[in-house]
Amino acid sequence: MKAEHYPKSLLRMTSIAVLLLWVSSPLKAADPPTPDRFTISGIITDKHSGETLIGANVLEQRNKQGTATNAYGHYSITLPEGEVSLRYSYLGYRTVEHSFVLRRDTTIHVPMSDANLLQEVVVVSDRKEAGNIATGMGAMEVPMAQIKQTPNMLGEADVMKAIQLIPGVQSGTEGTAGLHVRGGGPDQNLILLDGVPVYNVDHLFGFFSVFTPEAVKKVTLFKGSFPARFGGRLSSVVDVRTNDGDMQHYHGLFSIGLLSSKINVEGPISKGKTSFNFSARRSYFDLLAKPFMPKDEQLGYYFYDLNAKINHRFSDRSRLFLSIYNGRDRFYSKYEESWDSGNATSIDRGKMDWGNTIVSARWNFLFGPRLFSNTTIAYNKYHLGLSSSTKEQRTMKTQGANSHYEMSYRSGIQDWSLQTDFDFNPTPQHHIKFGANYLYHSFRPEVATTRISERNKGQLVQDTTYNNQNNQVIYGHEASAYVEDNISLGENLRMNLGLHASLFHVQKKTYYSLQPRLSVRYQFAEHSSLKAAYTQMTQYVHLLSSTPISMPTDLWVPITKNIKPMQAHQYSLGAYHTGIQGWEFSIEGYYKHMNNVLEYKDGTSFLGSSTGWEEKVEMGKGRSMGIELMAQKTMGRTTGWVSYTLAKSDRIFENGTVNNGERFPYRYDRRHSINLVLSHRLSKKVNLNASWVFFTGATTTIPKEETAILLPGGGAESSNDAHYIEETSYITHRNNYRLPSSHRLNVGVDFNLKTRRGTSVWNISVYNLYNAMNPTFVYRSWDNKGNRKVVKKLTMLPLIPSVTYTYKF
Repeated sequence: MKAEHYPKSLLRMTSIAVLLLWVSSPLKAADPPTPDRFTISGIITDKHSGETLIGANVLEQRNKQGTATNAYGHYSITLPEGEVSLRYSYLGYRTVEHSFVLRRDTTIHVPMSDANLLQEVVVVSDRKEAGNIATGMGAMEVPMAQIKQTPNMLGEADVMKAIQLIPGVQSGTEGTAGLHVRGGGPDQNLILLDGVPVYNVDHLFGFFSVFTPEAVKKVTLFKGSFPARFGGRLSSVVDVRTNDGDMQHYHGLFSIGLLSSKINVEGPISKGKTSFNFSARRSYFDLLAKPFMPKDEQLGYYFYDLNAKINHRFSDRSRLFLSIYNGRDRFYSKYEESWDSGNATSIDRGKMDWGNTIVSARWNFLFGPRLFSNTTIAYNKYHLGLSSSTKEQRTMKTQGANSHYEMSYRSGIQDWSLQTDFDFNPTPQHHIKFGANYLYHSFRPEVATTRISERNKGQLVQDTTYNNQNNQVIYGHEASAYVEDNISLGENLRMNLGLHASLFHVQKKTYYSLQPRLSVRYQFAEHSSLKAAYTQMTQYVHLLSSTPISMPTDLWVPITKNIKPMQAHQYSLGAYHTGIQGWEFSIEGYYKHMNNVLEYKDGTSFLGSSTGWEEKVEMGKGRSMGIELMAQKTMGRTTGWVSYTLAKSDRIFENGTVNNGERFPYRYDRRHSINLVLSHRLSKKVNLNASWVFFTGATTTIPKEETAILLPGGGAESSNDAHYIEETSYITHRNNYRLPSSHRLNVGVDFNLKTRRGTSVWNISVYNLYNAMNPTFVYRSWDNKGNRKVVKKLTMLPLIPSVTYTYKF
């Protein structure tokens, strides 16, 4: 919204903000803890590695008060003076209990031992931000074990594809790793790597993601009630946290598969003080294909990821993390041709390189038992480079000539950011988070350079360089501040109230936004609860794309003085039940309304250049609604979930430049989706895993009819003046064709073999077991007899078996 034009809802937002500050203020006379209350705080870690445990539960069993560790393993709980009995629990670890007399503020660091348990311990507490007991809704922690066990294409475990199995989330094109959450687009997901936004999360044109599972510690998806500390996107937040590194022992793994090989190593640099974690992955399509390529024609493609992290503990109150990620995709080609009895030769070369570089430093500091801080400085760059060249040479006895043509193209986005976050626990009823963030964006120009040089008989005839800079560098300043409070209003009622304020300055214009967040949980029975939430989000960047799959030529652009920020209002309501031991049941409904969403005007598209993009798009409104049901089994030898989503999403552009101003279904509007995920431990050595998905088809725009037009003249191939008939495609409306439904069964089995120095794991998996011919693309073409045009589908992912070997040491 403009600085000088606030909507009428500003009064409501301001009232919420005032209420929030009044409720959460620790300065009121009624809020400070009385002298007979003290705070217990500390850090919960893995006993053997020193790795901090995120979301570990802390429960005081006498008072039935609890909390959970934050993203850095820190917890804080304030209790009355006297006897206390603390219980620390975490999925897969042995429960730890401490009983003592509380007489002063106390620090207790808790190392927990791995118990190799499959069951989940349910604790009555504030605990996680995701899950049925949490105050927020529409959030889910994706267990790393589930990510690694879910069978996938070519045996490659993938974070993003595991998230697609959650209700309300779907892929774009069949088999890709893109996310479309509750009717949103691929650019409406805030994807964070240790708190730093990642702009390009795809390898191999979207079929794999950049996250190496061995480097990841925890993944949390928010798709409903967004905590106030997150902003900048409309549809979801994917918070990916990486491993810190073992403080005590050296260990790791290496893995060899059909697609790629990877290695992970971690250990202490100084025991108990400094640790490191290093992961690397590389595909080898290029190496496998090279022996089969002819000498005069070479094609190659590969991608790689590098993750490195150093964790240093200055003291129990101060810790520093240094992280680096670098990932690239590279495609190259070389083609040689000769003619005129070998006297003339031509060499064509091409190269395309794209990827991310992220460098960050994070400093944790504990000011006191109730106040924890994290400060992050980060550099983030996404870069795309393309180049091609053609060299021709003629050799004769009396003369010689050669010419050289070169072309290069570069674009990208670069961020510098500074963020500070605080966790504050003034009383047992309040858990407050607040902080601020600043990003300095540089949207790099698309620079195209062309050079032409010619020589004849050794003399230079032409040497010309053309530089074409399509756009000026666009600088953007994005700043935000937030405050949120998780409030207990009695034993059964809990509320999370927050406010996110942001501004974006670009092209001498500043946009402001106040975004209230509210979620409420009411526990009406011991194992049953109701939740409701309202979230407002604002987005300042867009992704320009014209293809259904992720391409490196897709460009990020900021809002401008003419293009307003996108906004979304989401309302959610849900019911949850955990009364059956080892099971969790949920049903959630949502309605989301979006303003200023972008679509290309009829007859225009984006083809790798953002020149004049503002004139090609139109701002309109979008809406999405749906119901999500899920039943999850969390205990026993067989675990997993089944989910069903009923959803609808559409767009409308009332000025008539898109679809004549009529409402039309969104590109990824899919009415029905079913996900079934199972993991069964057959024995200590054998695990069976399977996933089955079904979803109705998305929409696309294709010409369904041909129109004959009578034109004067003989046409392009005739010299007479007779009239001729030209056939042109006729499109009735935007997204006029719905693709066929898709379904797929993936299965896998893990064989775990203990050795003297480690464990060998053989994984055999099959993607698309019964070879369902699901459509990747559809197009209009002639039928097999050539009599009429029909819609045909292209299937790129049939049955694909794979074998992967992993050795853990």
